[in-house]
Amino acid sequence: MHGLLTTFGLAIAIARYDGQPVRDDAWVFAQIEEANRLFATAGVDFRWTAEGPLSEKYAEMHSRADRDALAAQVMGRGTIPIFIVKSLEDVDEPGRPRMGVCWKKSYLIVAAHARPTVLAHELGHFFGNPHSQVDDNLMSYSRTGAEVFLDEAQLIRIRSSAKRFFESGFLLDPGPARLFP
Repeated sequence: MHGLLTTFGLAIAIARYDGQPVRDDAWVFAQIEEANRLFATAGVDFRWTAEGPLSEKYAEMHSRADRDALAAQVMGRGTIPIFIVKSLEDVDEPGRPRMGVCWKKSYLIVAAHARPTVLAHELGHFFGNPHSQVDDNLMSYSRTGAEVFLDEAQLIRIRSSAKRFFESGFLLDPGPARLFP
């Protein structure tokens, strides 16, 4: 980790459905922007650094086997793998839609109908935070319309995980963004 902000790369694969991506780049960037806003006080920042295709057969996630099958699609060593899918079903309550999941602490799955804070919520799990019962906390399911936030204990957990991920080489800081002519 260097400086005040450590950037971690996101390897994002967007599923196709009926020949089209289930979400456009602007939607993905809005999710990342919200995550960056919420994680900034923890000294963590995210940048989309790798992109790969995701076949239509992965567009709908109904079961544990569907989620597990994404493991073979993970790309981008040292990055956080994220899959954007058309739909995501709760594996414990079949038929119940989900907006996102941090699957086996290995990769994130975000549904196309997810609210703007869902990627940040799943990143919160990736960095070790459990659910919260506090309204409007990022790690809670309960929203009142107030500003979404992370508490100090959650920020400490994120900092600790970020340091461990970086020092172990599990996640790499891709350095500053570069523009190519």
